[in-house]
Amino acid sequence: MTGDNAGSHWPGTDERSAVEEMLRDQYSKHWEECRKVVKQRVYVRAKNIPTNRRDEIIQDVMVKIVRYLPGFHFHCALKTWLSFIIESCIIDVHRNVRNEGQFSARPGDALNENGYQGDSSEVRSAEDTFLLNEELRNAIAALWEYAGMHSNPTRDRLIVRMVIFEGHNHIETAKVAGCSAPVVGYVVREAQRYAREKMGHKL
Repeated sequence: MTGDNAGSHWPGTDERSAVEEMLRDQYSKHWEECRKVVKQRVYVRAKNIPTNRRDEIIQDVMVKIVRYLPGFHFHCALKTWLSFIIESCIIDVHRNVRNEGQFSARPGDALNENGYQGDSSEVRSAEDTFLLNEELRNAIAALWEYAGMHSNPTRDRLIVRMVIFEGHNHIETAKVAGCSAPVVGYVVREAQRYAREKMGHKL
């Protein structure tokens, strides 16, 4: 959730203004900046997925952002919310890629998570909102759980809050937390790994 290059400063310090403009204007520059962030993160997180499927993930993420952004209530940083959508879409495609190795299908036929042909987005659309919100709650709880498990829980909670929920970089966070940037990076990576494993997302 850190280490972005493209769009690293988006959406800036005023997330609410960025979201309001995106909802108001479909041609807002924020949509392009958002797509840059999504693309960069997908290419980092989906290294184990065939290259030709990554654009599919980016498109699916953008569709979900358009669908769910009106219901985003700033319970976490906007980039954190985006990251969980990206993770969810990567998992879906990873599952489909695995299924395609088990079932015979024509090129272009979509497989849902049960291996049946059809539009998987239609199959899951009624469940998407609940599942996404439930995953977000569980992931946030897992991040806080990890932060309280080790010898310096106060520092680790501060690191999780600043980097993952508030979007500060490692250097800024290290200064406040009284440690080095590599320590911040380690805590963030391990907290994210713990959250993914806790949720069963071992990609």
